[in-house]
Amino acid sequence: MKKCILASALILASSTVFSANYLGLRIGGGLGTGNYLLQDTGYRIQDTGTPKTNISTDPSVVLEVGYDFNDIFAFNVKGAGANLKSNQTQDKGTIYELALEAEVGYTFLFDDDTLIKPYVAAGVVTFDKQTSKMLGENSYAETARGAIGVRTILDSGIYFDGRIQSTDFTEKGKSLSSKLDLLTEGRITVGYRF
Repeated sequence: MKKCILASALILASSTVFSANYLGLRIGGGLGTGNYLLQDTGYRIQDTGTPKTNISTDPSVVLEVGYDFNDIFAFNVKGAGANLKSNQTQDKGTIYELALEAEVGYTFLFDDDTLIKPYVAAGVVTFDKQTSKMLGENSYAETARGAIGVRTILDSGIYFDGRIQSTDFTEKGKSLSSKLDLLTEGRITVGYRF
């Protein structure tokens, strides 16, 4: 799946006309918070077996690197870590993740110096070995993520990015349904575009 996303981003980048106003490498960091409702607790995160368990995270710390190919397409790499808690116990460990995603939107220019880009993003997330164990996987877990957000880039190069994202934690081997195990988070990052 990572190869498909990377190939798609490279194809889109090579087929678009570049504009100096919108090109740029971005580096930033920020915080996120989310909530997760487990539909089936019997196979992961060693819960007490109650039918549904409310899983939440402490505010996550996020680091990101992105590249805007033009006013429409971008590619992002994001790393994050957050402490995982549930209503069954106080602490379950720390989740570490690395996400690769392609982004599509349109950048609007305001007052000749402020750029605002509403966007949608889709990609793949991989977790460290310990997190994979907590999630009931035998190896590094990989799963899909989708997001919607808005990025504002000031004339100085400083940007603010706010997004809502959902990560699919449906048990491997089960088909997608209306009762997905989703971790939904809000994230705000601040950084600099070169």
